[in-house]
Amino acid sequence: MAQLDIPYTYAVSTGEQCRDSDRLTINELGIDGFTLMETAGLQAARFISEIESSGSAGLYFCGKGNNGGDALVIARYLAIQYSHSCFIYFPAGSENLSTDAKKNLDLLIKLKEQGLAVYLINKKKNLDKVTADYLVDGLLGTGLDSNLRAPFDSTVDLINQYQARKYALDIPTGLHTDTGLPMPDAVHADYTLSFGALKAGYYLGKGPSYTGTIQPFNLSFPEKFRKSVAKLITTGIDDFIPSIKRQAEHKYSDRLLYIVAGSEGLTGAAIMAAASAWKTGAGAVVLISPGGLLEIYEKNLPGIIKSSVGSRTDLSFNKSHLDEVIETLHSKDGVLLIGPGIGRKENTLDFVKELLQKTTGNVVIDADALHVVPEIEKPENADWILTPHPGEAGKLNGSSFTTDFDRITWSAGYSTSRNVTVVSKGYPTFVGTPGGTNYLTGYDTRIFARAGFGDILAGTISGNLAITNDAELSIVRALLDGYMKAIQFMKEHNEPLEPDHLL
Repeated sequence: MAQLDIPYTYAVSTGEQCRDSDRLTINELGIDGFTLMETAGLQAARFISEIESSGSAGLYFCGKGNNGGDALVIARYLAIQYSHSCFIYFPAGSENLSTDAKKNLDLLIKLKEQGLAVYLINKKKNLDKVTADYLVDGLLGTGLDSNLRAPFDSTVDLINQYQARKYALDIPTGLHTDTGLPMPDAVHADYTLSFGALKAGYYLGKGPSYTGTIQPFNLSFPEKFRKSVAKLITTGIDDFIPSIKRQAEHKYSDRLLYIVAGSEGLTGAAIMAAASAWKTGAGAVVLISPGGLLEIYEKNLPGIIKSSVGSRTDLSFNKSHLDEVIETLHSKDGVLLIGPGIGRKENTLDFVKELLQKTTGNVVIDADALHVVPEIEKPENADWILTPHPGEAGKLNGSSFTTDFDRITWSAGYSTSRNVTVVSKGYPTFVGTPGGTNYLTGYDTRIFARAGFGDILAGTISGNLAITNDAELSIVRALLDGYMKAIQFMKEHNEPLEPDHLL
């Protein structure tokens, strides 16, 4: 299996994992919190200076913790180096600040005394006198785990009323770092300046509606202190993911792809899966279908090998077809994709159960075939890829999910506990692997929320797998290439597009 060497800058972490990185770096490496704050603030100030012109006025909303301290560092650098006028406001007062925030406030006060354009706003009513070109949200950091309380709830409302550009530090105040849910509202940022690691809440729940463009900044965390829930699949990782190209000399040099799919009224799913698999360049794609559907596939899939089972009156699979299907699968080594449009008739699902229990090697289980997975055990020498949409994932879980974070947590745990790979489709799509290396789409997967796209994805993954014999590479490449093709299509047809929001 190929090792996808994706840099840590594309790692997505929970709030707790981010705080652990901070704590371990401070306690075990000896880099103090003030230095980390200085590093974060300096990088953020340089970024803001590229957008806000010299002499701009910024309004800084600061909390009592280190998030407020970061804002104070930014204000200091922009005031000194770029002649910004910096207006500092503490909604909850400036007493009892964290140690490092207090140090930075003291520095600003000294600079103010020396004539620097730094102004402390002591009363909320005085904000009306400030005309700001931009706002900095340094109220609360990654630790928020309950609904906003006074005065932060009203302050978030106030910030959102401003028309100026808004920069959120680490996470927009009010947005849950892990789930991406507002609590109950959050700052609508134009930019979220991410320190140390990308946060799961940027991509889950309603996170993309609040975070704006994500700008990551590195901090001095040793690699061994970095933990993450997933690597991000986004346009920036293309250079780190090998392309999938056939090296075979003839069509049977690769392993074949067998597709067991289709039933009366659902033939389109098999057609789309087979056509997308063929486009990957797989050496040969063999569509195994009930005999009564063969004519439909002959008309619509001229380049695909067809193998029908049963009689011309059979319009769905049943257990009587099992031996014929197994004989075909054993004729040449190959990957099996089962499920698109196969239907949920009882005798069909009985057929699927027995076939899966008698099939080894790489198997992609999609759509209706997923319904039998909770009832059977994976053969020891089989490697399964499951491709559930959120509803199907909920059935595998035994109950529906309250949040996207619950769904991806389940997917990761299910992958390792059952030794399978899970492609949990949705917004976003999450990939869990048996080895614990997981992936998360950083782009707007709603562009794929159309009938048939799940069949296309299953076919593409399966075709890639027939070429590479590498589940991880096949899936990540399929998700990334699909997105790039969607961008191209929408550009050509002048359709609106919500791209990934990682800068």
